[in-house]
Amino acid sequence: MKLGRRRGLRFAALGTVLAAVAVPAYADPTPSTTTPPPASVTDVNRSLEQLQAEAAAVQADFAKATIAYTNALKQAQAAEAAAKKAEATAATSKGKADEERRRLGVITAQAYQLGIPTVMGTESMLWSLAPIAENLQEIADRQTAITQLGSTQVSQYQRAMAAESESHRLKADATSKRTVANEAAAKAQELSKQVQQKAADASAAMADQTADLDVASALSKQLQQARNQQAFARWQTYLTELAATKVTPPAAAVLKNPSKLPSGLAPLTRRGAAVPGVAAVTVAGRTVRVMSTETIRAVNQAFSLVGKPYGVAATGPDKYGCLGAARVAWQPYTTLPNLVGKVYPDYQAVPTAQVQPGDLLVMGSKSLGLVHIGIALDNGEMIAADESKGSVVVTTVPDNLFAVLRPTLGPPAKPQVAPVATSDAYAFRCGNTATSYDVGSGSWSWPLPDGAYEIGTPFGQSGSMWATGIHTGQDFPAAIGTTVRAVTSGVVRVERPAWAGNLVRIDHGNGLETLYAHLSRVDVTDGQQVKAGQQIGAVGTEGNSTGPHLHFEVRLGGDPVNPMPFLATGSASTGWGGFSNGLIPASKLCAIGSGHMLRCDAAAAYLKLAAAYRGQFGKSLCITDSYRSYGSQVSLYQRKPSLAALPGTSNHGWGVAVDLCGGIDKFNTTQYQWMKSHAPSYGWLHPAWADQGGNREEPWHWEFGNPASV
Repeated sequence: MKLGRRRGLRFAALGTVLAAVAVPAYADPTPSTTTPPPASVTDVNRSLEQLQAEAAAVQADFAKATIAYTNALKQAQAAEAAAKKAEATAATSKGKADEERRRLGVITAQAYQLGIPTVMGTESMLWSLAPIAENLQEIADRQTAITQLGSTQVSQYQRAMAAESESHRLKADATSKRTVANEAAAKAQELSKQVQQKAADASAAMADQTADLDVASALSKQLQQARNQQAFARWQTYLTELAATKVTPPAAAVLKNPSKLPSGLAPLTRRGAAVPGVAAVTVAGRTVRVMSTETIRAVNQAFSLVGKPYGVAATGPDKYGCLGAARVAWQPYTTLPNLVGKVYPDYQAVPTAQVQPGDLLVMGSKSLGLVHIGIALDNGEMIAADESKGSVVVTTVPDNLFAVLRPTLGPPAKPQVAPVATSDAYAFRCGNTATSYDVGSGSWSWPLPDGAYEIGTPFGQSGSMWATGIHTGQDFPAAIGTTVRAVTSGVVRVERPAWAGNLVRIDHGNGLETLYAHLSRVDVTDGQQVKAGQQIGAVGTEGNSTGPHLHFEVRLGGDPVNPMPFLATGSASTGWGGFSNGLIPASKLCAIGSGHMLRCDAAAAYLKLAAAYRGQFGKSLCITDSYRSYGSQVSLYQRKPSLAALPGTSNHGWGVAVDLCGGIDKFNTTQYQWMKSHAPSYGWLHPAWADQGGNREEPWHWEFGNPASV
């Protein structure tokens, strides 16, 4: 079980916004206008986060049933193939045995006619004669028979008996394999019925959730507004306390060295160390932090942007990208470079334990690159332009915090080299999470050996035992000492947090990590390269554990996601805008005509593509499918399990996929070739798996990717 932070709202109820106070002159931010928060959350059935957690649990349960059915189906297919092969071999052997027996009969008949003694008894003679009883005319050329009988009678008898014995053995083997195949088929059929029932249950559960989605989405927006207001009120309170000390915030240069502070100011310490760039003053027994005037101005400017809409790479004044908000906050004191990766080398990094309001927080990893930036506040929060929320917001500092930078300290004392950004970094920009991640079919092994575990607490289950309110991994109860394996190749980092006891974290590159917790033994070392299936430790019950089990997590860009679809398919859809696959409220989608809807950026690109298509062919794009709810994905899977994606993994569920018709649904037509040539410039791609000769040929299926201009 995992105790830790997770990006997203963490309100159990709304607190009262602090009363208005007198604010000093240097406190001049004006946050964007927001509607008053709701008095409480008790007037709605479930919050958006609760809905998403419930959806994840339903999806994990369905994936578990599907995995069992898929494995059984594979076993049944393998058993059927083995049975057919054995039956074919047995049939061939039976034909060979019959031929050897027929030859022996001919020799026996010839010997009898010639009066040559035979080594066979009467019963064996009758057995040998049975195949040729009606074909004695085959016996001819007595002289040839005379010369052959002496040397071949005994050896032919032995060959015939051996062939008969082998035929019986192979027939018994074929019968046994047929029994196994029939039993496997029956098991697969039974599990198929269970999957059908699970599908019906999941569909009903999703229908129930869909009714609450728009209400919960609106509530979530109100809760975010309340969180923004609460953070601003806390900042105002601090500024008022600072004003009461009669200390005028000094310039950044004055506070740079804690050992050379002006009279009346003392170093601010954290964990026994003085914090550079900040000071403290004690008035009437109360210690108040003193920040530089430049830092206070930066935080004020950051608050003035809260609520402004998000825009890719936007720098204002109407929209802001993730770096755009940070750049505006720190101007005119300094102008940040135009890429997050370029910010890191230019400003002094400080220990994360010393983080202070105004600091630049850069998120990412060594294998992924730097993907997000925010302005630090107290209480583990920051102000950042967040793509998933669609605006500049106050949000929790995510787990993938890479470094803390303090602009007022100037350039770094030692060189700071930013990790190289990968091609997948774009998918994790600005607080968003990639909607899908393909790890390659068959490239994942399960973390525990077959038959050595049970499937326990699923991802997304809610409960007070987890700090986030939900379970962030998938549990596999197993005996202490059971081998734990890496699911795929990567680089190891061994950690020992209190919640996990012994934890192995494997970085697989491009923002993908897996975690293995509560281990009784760790068999790998920091920095070690491991392969899929390699032993990395053993099951235990260390840390915050309710019993022997493996707590297994998959993280993308630092966010925990449902591991079961990964284990089931080798790929998974993971999240967008805080919503689950197939559970995006209608208010977050945009219409493209004929009742079809897509994610709004995909919809805008689709409409431009459709206009170009109409200009070329004089008619509209023919479309049969667009956004697909989780319930409709389940329904399709029920009807076409061999063709449909596992529910919760389809890009239709993110509103970024369409199925087209009107000629595009056939390879090599004029319409299809036009799409292949022109659609990518509008961000629409034909995935490799759907190409002619791909894993599943679907000329009609197109997905929204990254436009070439981005």
